[in-house]
Amino acid sequence: MRRSGFNIIGPEIGCVILACVLLAISPMSGGQPGQPLRAQVVSGPPLLQPLQGQVTLVDQQSGRSLNPYSLNVSVLGHNSILNRGFNGNLGWIDDCAYVAPYYGGTHQFTGLAVLKVSDPQNPQLVNIFPGTPGTREGQVHGSQTWRMLVVMTFADWTIFSDPLGPNQLQIYQVPLNDCAHPILTGTYDFGPIVPHEFQIWHDKIYVTNFGGSPGPSLMVIDVKDMAHPRLLTTWDLSDEPGMPKSVAHDLSILGEDDALAGDGTRIYVNVQLSQAISWPPNRNGMVILDTSEVAAGKPTPVLHRVGPVLTWPLPAGLSHSTYIVSIAGRRYILAQDETFTTAYCPWGSARIIDVTDETRPMQTSTFALHTSDPATCPQALADHGIYSAHYLGVDNPNDAKLAFFTWYSSGLRVVDISNPYNPREVGYFVPGATTSSVFSDFILTRFFNRNVDYAYSYVRFYQGNIWFSTIYGGFWVVHYQPPVCGT
Repeated sequence: MRRSGFNIIGPEIGCVILACVLLAISPMSGGQPGQPLRAQVVSGPPLLQPLQGQVTLVDQQSGRSLNPYSLNVSVLGHNSILNRGFNGNLGWIDDCAYVAPYYGGTHQFTGLAVLKVSDPQNPQLVNIFPGTPGTREGQVHGSQTWRMLVVMTFADWTIFSDPLGPNQLQIYQVPLNDCAHPILTGTYDFGPIVPHEFQIWHDKIYVTNFGGSPGPSLMVIDVKDMAHPRLLTTWDLSDEPGMPKSVAHDLSILGEDDALAGDGTRIYVNVQLSQAISWPPNRNGMVILDTSEVAAGKPTPVLHRVGPVLTWPLPAGLSHSTYIVSIAGRRYILAQDETFTTAYCPWGSARIIDVTDETRPMQTSTFALHTSDPATCPQALADHGIYSAHYLGVDNPNDAKLAFFTWYSSGLRVVDISNPYNPREVGYFVPGATTSSVFSDFILTRFFNRNVDYAYSYVRFYQGNIWFSTIYGGFWVVHYQPPVCGT
């Protein structure tokens, strides 16, 4: 893969060979062999050097952004999913990838895409299930242990102008040794409650309510009988005397398929509060909930908060995702913030939070791209991109050394987290823009700029490779290869 460079977080890259030295002293070259490093101008003020994570307006105007930018990451396989555009999240079971559409509709492309990735160099599109009109259909997760695939829809105005659709979970059974042909088994309807995200633990689904409707911020759905799912229990911070109403964004469960080994007795939930509970006015943060009664199979379980409500200030945006990992024997949460707009900087970034002592969770560090430096925000805003963190994955949740962050217009970022007090970027892959696809216009114009792509999904590290999806580009299999030192 041809390389270009944004800045690298950390004092040095770690190698002394010539290539690494060149990267260290010239991290913003931006070009590729055989091409101009940047579009040249013959008059006017000098061009500003690109920031770490930036796809500059100059590159967009010159056509350079149609080609990928990469450091220590190469493409193994790619499938454009019929060049449909507006891809949502990514789920997986066995060697199958499931890419949700951002919006559901009646068009044959607007449903869940099933890809077989037995050959990572040639992922094959097997099927696209019918979509659900009038909904955001961007959430999908698979449970390897329960062989269950779940798609979430929630009512939303879409690019197709359909009437508002249902708020529901669509539950598929995945046959053993045939992940490419999941079977729709049951649905759960939330009625007027608008869900937002979810995670699976065994035969329970934890669903968040992101404030789009009245109701609790967290719901637990029992799907032991997949054909007849039922509401098991709910939780909201306002259940506690004197505490404000909360909404939940995403969560991580101790012992879910791709999280730290555990017994399902803890969940870590990103929340937003209806009023500040600390000063300065912090409304974004995380809570730890004891879910022992759910894990134990009690018929009417109650969720209990453990420790404080950990909050932090955000100039704009929302606390978004959590991911449980163990680093050097201690338990940490990787937390992502999100600023879902082209018009506000600084954008959301990542946090590492030590939760070994649940009564005293402590943020150890943050990881942010230079596009979110307040001093350079005007430069970044000119690109009309979204330079915000979103979802993530790691190499091994039980002994994490590398985190893989999807970062909207900044692509996939590979970050060394082996020292949780000093995370540093060691690689990235920013797909080239896809300027023409079947679907291109998005409601609220968040993805209007087709001169960049948007890395949106959860990330799977599987058999040494990295899976993720992008809004316009489709499904990607890439490989991280650290630079070889001393040769």
